[in-house]
Amino acid sequence: MNLTKKTIIVAASFLLALSSASGYTAGAAAGPQKAPKAQPASSKERLEQQKKEALAIHSKAKKPGELTVMYDGTDNTLSFSFYSITSTDYDDYLKLMSKYKAPALQQPEWLPEGYAFQSGDIVPPYYDSYSEPYQDLLKELKAEAKGKKYYAKKVKWSEAGGAALLFSKDSDVIRISAKKVYPFITEITRVPGKGEKFERLSIEGGDALYATNSNALYSTKLTWEDPEKGLEYEISTYKTSPLTKEALVSIAESIISSKSQNP
Repeated sequence: MNLTKKTIIVAASFLLALSSASGYTAGAAAGPQKAPKAQPASSKERLEQQKKEALAIHSKAKKPGELTVMYDGTDNTLSFSFYSITSTDYDDYLKLMSKYKAPALQQPEWLPEGYAFQSGDIVPPYYDSYSEPYQDLLKELKAEAKGKKYYAKKVKWSEAGGAALLFSKDSDVIRISAKKVYPFITEITRVPGKGEKFERLSIEGGDALYATNSNALYSTKLTWEDPEKGLEYEISTYKTSPLTKEALVSIAESIISSKSQNP
């Protein structure tokens, strides 16, 4: 898969407003008055109620490993909400990695001096909006919605979508992640965001993308793919990190070299 293919992250923000109306009909002639009869909810009110019910599921506080998916029929999209399974013990992280069949992401053989393991995450499965699994799940939830414009449900899973490791030194952090990638249904070209800069690199004979100056928490990122294993790797740091591009490349070389020696 070309590195320029990238997820179009679909983000959703919702404004909730719920109102109701009631009325009654009285007879024009003298006689017993009819009981009040509720008027049918308007289309807007029904949509607002559907959204409220879906968000009650989707936005609910989650326990580690919980995942919900919400269908938005107004723009035919899905959004994912989850809580990763985190361990601050490296050996425990390795056990979780095996249990949930996560990408085999281990501590690199080389790290900049002074950086130590902080935590490891097992990430529930979620999909890029133009990937085949996303489209399959979209059809599934649309059918389950049965005409509703908003629908959400809790999703059970047994195989993780990714793994991540955090290494820290004082207030600085290195985040290394590996996630499963799937075929896209169309070509996607990633372009820099406002102020962001891209640089194409070659690492151990493969293509890599070095991105800097984004508005994300981890604004500096080095990304590459392992097409044989269907994985995308990313090393990311804060904008204020003292680590250079060369340091991130050295970490990547250590990971790639280790993978080639232990396929």
